Amino acid sequence: MKMSNKRTIGAAACFLTAAGMSSAAIGGGSLYVTFETGMVPTGPDDCDAPDVCIPFDWTEVLIEGDCTYINGELEKRDAPHCEPDTYLVCFDKLNNYLGQDDNSSSKGNGWASGLSGPECFVDNGDNTRSLRLGVTGRPDGLDGVFNGLFQNGLHGQLGCFEVCVDFRDAGGAIISSEVYTDEFITGAEAFHINYDVPLAAASVDVNIDNQCGSVEVRCDVDFMKLTNLVALCDYCIEQIGGLNCECTPTDTKLGWYDKGCNLIIFEGTGGVVPEYAKLCVIADVNGEVNLAVSGELDCDFDGMDDSLQAAWYESQGEARALIDCPEIKPGHGEAGCYTLKVYVTGAHADTADDGGDAGAGGEAALMQEALDFGDLNMDGFTNTADLGLLISNFGWVSGN
Repeated sequence: MKMSNKRTIGAAACFLTAAGMSSAAIGGGSLYVTFETGMVPTGPDDCDAPDVCIPFDWTEVLIEGDCTYINGELEKRDAPHCEPDTYLVCFDKLNNYLGQDDNSSSKGNGWASGLSGPECFVDNGDNTRSLRLGVTGRPDGLDGVFNGLFQNGLHGQLGCFEVCVDFRDAGGAIISSEVYTDEFITGAEAFHINYDVPLAAASVDVNIDNQCGSVEVRCDVDFMKLTNLVALCDYCIEQIGGLNCECTPTDTKLGWYDKGCNLIIFEGTGGVVPEYAKLCVIADVNGEVNLAVSGELDCDFDGMDDSLQAAWYESQGEARALIDCPEIKPGHGEAGCYTLKVYVTGAHADTADDGGDAGAGGEAALMQEALDFGDLNMDGFTNTADLGLLISNFGWVSGN
């Protein structure tokens, strides 16, 4: 029987659904498609790494008819966080060490502790036995003093751990198992955990897992290339639906990029509710638009909260003493589904004079791109096709 209370660190799950892809038209030439990146986060320092702007490497979304609906999701992610370096002790009734270990666990990353055998069993004097364990952060315990400190300073370990206890009979079979979960929060904790030993137990295996900790990160950015549009035609991309994990409207930011991954313009409002964004753009000569979808607090589409990212990058250059724990990037904080409506409109893209958020404005930026790079047909290359276009239009320009 386990005598200590179990405290589990965790977060409530968020259940999100998205419509499946359909090839059938839904009234008025409309089409529903589902945008999926298929990307998986690789670690705590890769908040924005799975979703980056790479020229010619955007996920393509085929637009058909005058109106298409795109279902997508800004995903929340559980990134691995701190992996504390533990120290494990077993005590007698007077808190003297019966056994101790630094890095012998069969679980974790090699910094987790483990003990095996009957040596840690304590006779209680009433025909019962107990197992008295202590878990602290290294280097606490190395000096024979178990108190969460080392030489009057913090042991400095942070993060979650699990203590896995297997009681075995004389033949080595497991007859009872226990799991205790807790967390180093301040870097100065030392935990005492007591168990009643089953009567048939001949030995015990104690292994700590120091890789059970994770932190929720909301930093997803969806980059997509809308294709099959009418070349040089005006379109609007409007969020018309979607709820986040808190069952409130998913608060998005929409960004329009050129072929070189330069941000032309972004919008965070204008939809049917204040949280929904509406962005008006112009398809290029190839009938394509590069679109980014992020959370409202992310104006540069790197997945981070713009108001916090400068301080975060500055903090990465500071010494962090004994604490070896990766700092999670401050994500934009939004996770939820969204539905975008892509439709033809007679309106031109916003410019700076029209109240758009970007300095250059959509239409002006496309023209400036052609002037800067000589890419007159806006196909991503400056070549003889552009020269032919120039020669074919050589002469007096109407209206000048």
